[in-house]
Amino acid sequence: MLKIAIYVSDHGFGHATRSVALAAEFNKFGIQCHLVSKRPAYLFKYLNPDLNQLHCRAIDTGVKHGFQLRTDIQATKSALLGLLSRRNEILDVESKFIRENKIDLMISDAPYLVTEVSAYTGVPVFCVTNFDWYFIYHDVFSKDETMKPVLNTIWALYQRIDASFVLPFSHAESCLALPKQTACGLIARKLDKYSDLRKKLGWADNEKLLLVCFGGEGVMELDYEALCLAFPGKVLSKQTGVDAENHFLINAETDFIEYMYNADIILCKPGYSTFAEATQFSKFIIFCPRENYPEEAALLVGLESYPNKLRIDSLNRSQESWKVLFSMLPVIKPLPAEYRNMNSRVCSNILNKYFSDKGAKADLLSVFDLGSNNLNYLLFDLASGQVLHKAHWTTGLGRNFAGTTLSAYRISKAKAVLKCALEIDSQINSEKIMLATGVSRLAENALEIKKWAEKRYGIGYRLVSPDEEARYVYHAAFAKRSGEEACIAVDIGGASTELIDLNNVRNPRGVSLPIGLLSLLQLVSMDSTPVLNVITKHLEKTPWGRADRIIGIGLTFSYLAAVLFREPHLDPDSLDGRIIGRDALERLLRNLDNGDHINYLPYLLSPGYLPILRLSASFSLILLDRFAASEIVVCSDGVAVGYARWRKYKRKVN
Repeated sequence: MLKIAIYVSDHGFGHATRSVALAAEFNKFGIQCHLVSKRPAYLFKYLNPDLNQLHCRAIDTGVKHGFQLRTDIQATKSALLGLLSRRNEILDVESKFIRENKIDLMISDAPYLVTEVSAYTGVPVFCVTNFDWYFIYHDVFSKDETMKPVLNTIWALYQRIDASFVLPFSHAESCLALPKQTACGLIARKLDKYSDLRKKLGWADNEKLLLVCFGGEGVMELDYEALCLAFPGKVLSKQTGVDAENHFLINAETDFIEYMYNADIILCKPGYSTFAEATQFSKFIIFCPRENYPEEAALLVGLESYPNKLRIDSLNRSQESWKVLFSMLPVIKPLPAEYRNMNSRVCSNILNKYFSDKGAKADLLSVFDLGSNNLNYLLFDLASGQVLHKAHWTTGLGRNFAGTTLSAYRISKAKAVLKCALEIDSQINSEKIMLATGVSRLAENALEIKKWAEKRYGIGYRLVSPDEEARYVYHAAFAKRSGEEACIAVDIGGASTELIDLNNVRNPRGVSLPIGLLSLLQLVSMDSTPVLNVITKHLEKTPWGRADRIIGIGLTFSYLAAVLFREPHLDPDSLDGRIIGRDALERLLRNLDNGDHINYLPYLLSPGYLPILRLSASFSLILLDRFAASEIVVCSDGVAVGYARWRKYKRKVN
């Protein structure tokens, strides 16, 4: 699993909201993100807590604003000099943080001190922004000769950036300090689902909504009563004390994204987050520029082609003036292509650059292992044999499977999970293959997923036979052999279980048993003896007498180890090589029998996984008994990795 640290400028809301959008897109690809920011916590609330961690630290100071959002030059200077006086302290803290969390890539939006952290840790740093701080400070301190050494330092720090991705709402000079630039599309937050606020709050379906938002800095001079009296609908804002019947007060710590989606008109100052989120929804924007702030020019250049906008030079207007303005607003025009959300494309561009810089240029393999309950993803460099990224998601494809067909609901859910990963992977330069195992071998309509994936994403599809799956298990677990000890690899899936002898290198023998965790759960309730008897009888048919150790590959054993060792299940690699012993398994089952399951819930995918946890522990004990083994060694590499290694092996021998 890749781990990315995103450093967010401590200025306004735009840096934070687009960093949130980027993190959410990385999450869809199974990437874990650490966001370093002191911006309000509610801006990050929509992020998946399992894949994101917010660290409340500021690594830059931005620009300080006063009344009417005018730049406070002295306060900005004081904050900047104070920051640089803590340069060594910041370097120590952040270098330790990067190493302890095993970060693979740093992204800056757009703090400059992180480049020193990159130099000390060896972790690359990319910049994603619409302006750099050299551009801002060069303008703010244009009359202050004493700040030139500071500006030169900031310029020099930016030169260490490994790659720069320049967002829209920028211009030719706003990112001059950034090297190795690539222009990229719009990043803006979006939700999978939005509330209908009119319905939720009991407003009429045709109620016009005006959203007033001025970002996270300073105070604006605006007569809200006059504005409300002039607008023929609801005025939504965070301004308290407004005496108007049609004013709706938004809680100070409420995120604006759903209000933005539902509003008809946005009244705002120029700002990246407001412009980006409003334009992606084709909202009409009324904006009033600030004084003495250099980013304004870049933002306004970026808005030039957007048809649904109106510039006003003052917010200090009378009721009649507002009324005339609202009566003259034109009809909304179609959205130009450059204002469409491009989160997925930007994410893919960043990953392509990262993998390319690591030396993986044109020999990548993307493997989607679609099992009965989970989707495992692998990005593999066939040239070096290096695993670049692994991720996994629950599909539940084979849950409640009966007869010969998968339900439309299960197929639809599996497609939704696949879509998130395929959208990003489709833009990565790699060979792509989907391996279908388990329930896909049994269901007559499983090929519906094949047709959908091939048509929409052009991905190859391979229905893996039991013998082929055993072969991939062998290649996944081979490195876990231990000298001359007898070793058997086991992969317990949802609908089948594969076992293979790791010692017979010349002619490895594999066995596929028609039992898996999901199919066993359907037989009878978990505490009944018949299920255990079924497992025992099937294992008796395997050809091996004993094994010194069992290598448990894939998610079943990783999930089991996560519970036993009280560690997060989202990163199976952290559990690789752990030893599962008989005592631990027996203790787990005793605790579950005694109703003591509360302590295990934080380490499960969901409380509904308790029956699967119990079954996988019981299955593991029967394996130990059957082969007279003392331990199970967890191998986090599954069929996807085994397939990739087999491909590399075939290339070598051929």
